[in-house]
Amino acid sequence: MNRSNQPSSPAMRAGVIVTRPPPGLAPTMAAVAERGFHPIAAPMLHVSQHALSIGTFRPDAIVLTSGQAVGSLTDPGLHHIPCYVVGAATARRARAVGFAHVIAASGTADDLTGLLRAAMQPTARLLLAVGRGYGQDMATDLRGRGYRVLRRCVYAVRPATCLPPDALAALRAGQVAAVMFYSTRTAEAFVAALPPALVPALVGVEAIAMSDGVAAVLGAGLRWGGIRIATRPEQERMLACLPGGGD
Repeated sequence: MNRSNQPSSPAMRAGVIVTRPPPGLAPTMAAVAERGFHPIAAPMLHVSQHALSIGTFRPDAIVLTSGQAVGSLTDPGLHHIPCYVVGAATARRARAVGFAHVIAASGTADDLTGLLRAAMQPTARLLLAVGRGYGQDMATDLRGRGYRVLRRCVYAVRPATCLPPDALAALRAGQVAAVMFYSTRTAEAFVAALPPALVPALVGVEAIAMSDGVAAVLGAGLRWGGIRIATRPEQERMLACLPGGGD
């Protein structure tokens, strides 16, 4: 592994920067701390919730590609409807707000589409609750297969333009062991916000990527100590990629 110009001992490199936004930020920080690292919050996306309006549409199922959509689905009148979600973390959030029948895919949009096709008749009415700019391809694919899809944007995302002071200080001091990236958009925002003077500090830092797509963003023009990709797009697999995690 490459080292920075000012190498730090393993004991000093205990910091792990977590770039995901709330509500996933807090549980990830706690899980990092449980593994003996010092978590550093650096949410690289700002999320705003939008009210859901579906008029007279009565869905046979609700489809969520991200846990961020759950915050706009608190109407108890929706919670008896089967809710198909992208992965386990989103499933936990959906159950927490009151959904009684939650079915989780294994972590990707393609998995979720396959799950829907296996479980729902092509004439089913689907409410696809997504973020602004997300879900068009899925909606088009499902409509092409005969499903009646109402796509609604229930949240919006904008990138952070700078890293928090704690994260900047830890990078300058050589105290960061790893940075965790759960999406391409968090990775893109981090790369854009990283001050050029701190780029050399990354040669002693592991980048932990949820997918090949995230890793591709991180590997474009930056020199890390290493880029590790989770074997599945799940938090436990991400945590296993931390230094000494054994993945």
